[in-house]
Amino acid sequence: MLLLLALGCESENVLHRTNETEAVVIGYGDVSGRVCDPTGYTWLEGATVYANLYDNLGWLEDVVSTTTDETGYWALRDLPDAADVEIFIQKGTEVVETHEVKIRAGRVTKIDEPACLDPATLDIAVISGNYDDFDRVLDHMGITDYAIIDGLDQNELTSFLTSPEAMADYDLLFFNGGHIEEDIVWTSDSTNTTPAEVQENLRQFVVEGGHVYASDWAYDVIVQTWPDKLDFLGAEGFPDDAQLGTTQTVNAAITNYSLATFMEDEDQYLPITYDLPVWPPLVNVSNTVSIHLTADIEYRENGVVNYQAGSPLLVSFNGGGGRVVFSSFRMVANDNEDVIKVMKYVMFAL
Repeated sequence: MLLLLALGCESENVLHRTNETEAVVIGYGDVSGRVCDPTGYTWLEGATVYANLYDNLGWLEDVVSTTTDETGYWALRDLPDAADVEIFIQKGTEVVETHEVKIRAGRVTKIDEPACLDPATLDIAVISGNYDDFDRVLDHMGITDYAIIDGLDQNELTSFLTSPEAMADYDLLFFNGGHIEEDIVWTSDSTNTTPAEVQENLRQFVVEGGHVYASDWAYDVIVQTWPDKLDFLGAEGFPDDAQLGTTQTVNAAITNYSLATFMEDEDQYLPITYDLPVWPPLVNVSNTVSIHLTADIEYRENGVVNYQAGSPLLVSFNGGGGRVVFSSFRMVANDNEDVIKVMKYVMFAL
């Protein structure tokens, strides 16, 4: 005979009588937590949180589930006491977190809250130039607290990039295309030691955990500082020699699994616009470089239009504790919802 008796206390207890002389009291407890978006950029809203409950024979008996609120909080209630329960947190088709928790009757077991990056805590410097406007894109992302280094002022830019102390004040450096490069990033004068000093400072900035993002014509910053990472069309070792791309819109394939998952884009393609008559197409990258977007592109060399299949458009690599990111396209020319999401991925997930 089985008798069920509900006892009125904080955690609902159930008395299971298995025979005339034995009784087992099963209590219930709760589990709560908070989850951050995989980018680390914001709290994850609308994720499904669930636990599979099994009987003594290992058969699935029940599934307890809930969803995260707008600030990423969740709570699962009425889980059986003493059970080792595995908690799954899923957004779309991806399980983003799992936790194994021991349930205690009448208690709320709290999972430690993760660190979720507040953009307001980031220190960002934008090196201005003629051919991109990272500051405008950052504004659209709701990030308005950043410094502008005048990339068209030789003295100001040189002073900044030759001062490791000044650079160390920032977490991210964005290089717009079209800033002054001669005698700062490269030089034709063998006696000028400034470019070598700037390159070493940039490498050390990344080694120590800083992040560098360059776009379009600012590719010379990457080529001169990390020459073995990216292979451009033309003789990229010579300033501006790789600027062979033409005006076009391409259908970029998302080739990186993490980015594809983050974008939640079933088609896995993004339209990318090159609105300037010249830009630097990538041919290949070293095996230590991650490729996030590729597309078939056209370029013009010696007046002849050619085609390059699978040109990498967005790439990144580690340089120590930090990361270097390059996009051959101008962000401001693609200032739409999808590319803003790519920017969040680049800034907070890589």
